[in-house]
Amino acid sequence: MNRRRSREEPTETMSTDTRANVIRDTGLPHKGVFALVRGPRNAALALLCGYLAATALVIGASHPLLVLMHVIGIATAVWACLDERPAARTIGDLLPLLLAPILYGEVPLLIGALGSSYHDVRVQGWELAMFGQHPSRVLATIMPNPAWSELLHTGYLAYYPAIFVPPLLLYVRGERRGYAQTVLALTVAYVACWVIFSIAPVQGPRYLWTPDAPDGPMRRLTVAILAAGSSRGAAFPSSHMAVSVAQTVLAFRWQPRVGAILALVSLLVGLGAVYGGFHYGVDIMAGALLGALVASAVLLGCPKHEM
Repeated sequence: MNRRRSREEPTETMSTDTRANVIRDTGLPHKGVFALVRGPRNAALALLCGYLAATALVIGASHPLLVLMHVIGIATAVWACLDERPAARTIGDLLPLLLAPILYGEVPLLIGALGSSYHDVRVQGWELAMFGQHPSRVLATIMPNPAWSELLHTGYLAYYPAIFVPPLLLYVRGERRGYAQTVLALTVAYVACWVIFSIAPVQGPRYLWTPDAPDGPMRRLTVAILAAGSSRGAAFPSSHMAVSVAQTVLAFRWQPRVGAILALVSLLVGLGAVYGGFHYGVDIMAGALLGALVASAVLLGCPKHEM
């Protein structure tokens, strides 16, 4: 009896001292279907799978190649959840960031497939009730200085690197928990926006009137980028603002200096979007609220030891 106990005791000690075994002591199997929702990394991939499956059904047979791409995306996400080899881990880590621009571009197809009508009149009514006028029409006339215009349009364009740079800085530094939580917040914010865009699309002011923003190189560059890559119907809530604010909240948790920079970027994104006539003021407010709520929920809901 004593010999048997002496052989078992080291094993028990090892199971309580190693970080891997502490994390696995959750009452759930480490592999299998439960791996899809275990930790923020896999939660982001599971949410991505659900969205890809639902939108593939909506798009249907009218776009078979696109549906096939969705199936490949789902298979890749599931493989990345279940396979612990380095290649699968890396692909799974990066997949939500890589797919976000592509899925944003599908929004008009979803709007058409669902037969959704635009809700600009309703949003304009909210804006008039809140501000008494349309900020996207008057802000550029109140601040007609070309220098202000260039600054605010530059700030608006800063949104694009702000999507990728903060989480990738965490990834390069090996802050896997911070990276996983940040990507989960971005994924939730994006999916929430895409669903709203598809069901209740809003075109935004740039499709309905021409703002009086002063011309300049950054103004022209911004307009060209939006003409090439924006999705009609994706104005409310502003996904630009939702993602910027979510990034800012997570950055203050994991990399405070970057968070301070992102706070300024978020302010410029919001002002630039309205100044340039790309969003209604309420789009920005709703996006900021959504981003803050999503980021706070992720921080409160993710145990510190899970990735």
